[in-house]
Amino acid sequence: MSGHHHHSHAPIDLPQGSETARLMRRATLAAVAIASLLIVAKLIVWWRSDSLAILSSLTDSFFDLLTSVINLIAVRYALKPADDDHRFGHTSIEDIAGLAQGAFISASMLLIILQSLERLFNPEPIAHEQLGMAVSMFGMIATSLLVAYQTYVARRTRSLIVLADRLHYAGDIAFNLGVLLALAASLYLGWSWADPLVALLIASAVLWSSRSIGLRAYHNLMDREMPETEKEKIYAVLRNDVDLHGYHNLKTRFAGTKPFIQFHAEIAAGLSFRDAHAIIDRIEQRLQEMFPGADVIIHPDPIEPRVPQAYDA
Repeated sequence: MSGHHHHSHAPIDLPQGSETARLMRRATLAAVAIASLLIVAKLIVWWRSDSLAILSSLTDSFFDLLTSVINLIAVRYALKPADDDHRFGHTSIEDIAGLAQGAFISASMLLIILQSLERLFNPEPIAHEQLGMAVSMFGMIATSLLVAYQTYVARRTRSLIVLADRLHYAGDIAFNLGVLLALAASLYLGWSWADPLVALLIASAVLWSSRSIGLRAYHNLMDREMPETEKEKIYAVLRNDVDLHGYHNLKTRFAGTKPFIQFHAEIAAGLSFRDAHAIIDRIEQRLQEMFPGADVIIHPDPIEPRVPQAYDA
């Protein structure tokens, strides 16, 4: 009895199957399209204006595109079902992509911060501010539409990839506004220092926001336990089961968005194998309702119930 390991019946790849896959692919494709469009527009404007704020915004868009392309590949890979070589599925690719993003973004933003500091002390005039302002306005509108769609998809799929992508583009809305203000200050007030200052602020903000993605990916790859708030949901399921007399050795982790939960369940020794199996099945099902797509392994341990049973003589 104690040697029995019970495995999840849920599809190993995704909670809502093809609908989730389709939404995630659409969201990443939309991001690639918008980022490509913005890069072309910002590149032309930066070439004409020599604005550092536009350059920082362009670099950010370039990394958004790179990230979205990585994410597109990662989504395709993460959605592949488990195979003989990857019995736990392919969701860890999300964490690898997240870690790579964090490294890319950090390096590029540090370079822009250094450039901005240099330009603050040696200000240079900007040309074609109106062109830059027009592109910033266009960027804000296009990005707002994308973020609205990504928010919807992230809510439906709980995908780390879509969530990470959404974080970049949400920041872009603020950045485009910053660029708009910097160019307006340069054009109407002659404040040439506004441009490097805004570039500095944008780069610092991107650096700060990418920190959480990199950290979460790192923790997942290191098999860190679920946060206490998530584990509290597991405890609630286990506490509320009348046939469960206790549990121990609870281990949890995430790979991408896929939860892994395993523990030893203490159930009455006198039960038949079929009854014990039914209890384990029920607990597992409740956990999978709580964590869709979770991989749950429960090891039953027979124990003598603490409360003495009253048997008929």
